[in-house]
Amino acid sequence: MFEMLKQLAADKNSLEAIKLLINIAALVSVVGIFSALLSMRVNVCNQLYARWQSLLFKFADADRAHETLLTPYSKDLTTRTKAHFIAVAYVNLFEEAYRYRQARFAFIWRVLPEPFWDSIVKSMTKQFSNYTYLRTFWRQEQNSFSADFNAFIQAEVIPQCTPDSPSN
Repeated sequence: MFEMLKQLAADKNSLEAIKLLINIAALVSVVGIFSALLSMRVNVCNQLYARWQSLLFKFADADRAHETLLTPYSKDLTTRTKAHFIAVAYVNLFEEAYRYRQARFAFIWRVLPEPFWDSIVKSMTKQFSNYTYLRTFWRQEQNSFSADFNAFIQAEVIPQCTPDSPSN
């Protein structure tokens, strides 16, 4: 019986070592999970930035797009210009950024960091201020966008539009 107790004491030390290794592995796993979540945040920001730059280059390449975006949108038009599709892309990209801003990972951190979101809101405000087509398109096609995004645009973007811009 004494021999059995001796063996149990020796096994207790090896069990403690195994327990320590398991705890270290669990800690490394948790750190890895949070690192992956943080890298997702960077990927979202990079994706939005790349798509935004691509949209701006398309806008620059489209003939007379700037002039079209200065005019009001009308549902009655039978043909759509490149400028129309650029306006649709703008609003869709804004709504996607809004969705990312509302999303959180680990129930704590927002996917889009505050400075990045502030820049997007300033861009939204500038685009809605400068382009009557964009503003009137959004007003007439609100049923194409989510209610909370529409409420955000109405409460946070439209009031910030410059007073001298047309169709405010």
